[in-house]
Amino acid sequence: MASTSSRLDDPFQISSAIPSIQHPDPVNTTTPFSSQSTSTTSTDTDEFPNQSKLSRPKIMSRKSSGTIIVPREAPTQAPPQDFPPDDARAMSPRRSSEETDKMLVNARQSIERRAQDMQSGLEAIATQIETVSKNCESLDKQNQALQDAIGDMTRSLSRESLTSKKK
Repeated sequence: MASTSSRLDDPFQISSAIPSIQHPDPVNTTTPFSSQSTSTTSTDTDEFPNQSKLSRPKIMSRKSSGTIIVPREAPTQAPPQDFPPDDARAMSPRRSSEETDKMLVNARQSIERRAQDMQSGLEAIATQIETVSKNCESLDKQNQALQDAIGDMTRSLSRESLTSKKK
């Protein structure tokens, strides 16, 4: 037990117990990794004798993907293409022209039915407005007649009260 605790006290001994990782070799291009460590500075090896400085592998060159700028005169959509019947693009679940025509007819019919229902509802509302306005006019006329009758009664009562006081 004493030997393991002394090993744990010294971090350099722990790192020596860990297996080393292979590092890229910048000199040898035939094998991408070698078991030998790359060149290190003397300060690195003095501080950490079992660790070496890692170096990155070289970036492989790539071809340019070109510009993504599209000229203004370029067509915005690809022209429609006819595919052979065994092509997967031709076998995609697209609707035929007969199916689209049938859907179009059904959609038009449902829109026409909804428009007729809305028009009949508007006509019902318009007739209801007319009847309410006629009732309102007749009630205004009746109200005016009642006000005239009440005014006549009050005048006649006031005349009678004046003539009775004079006697």
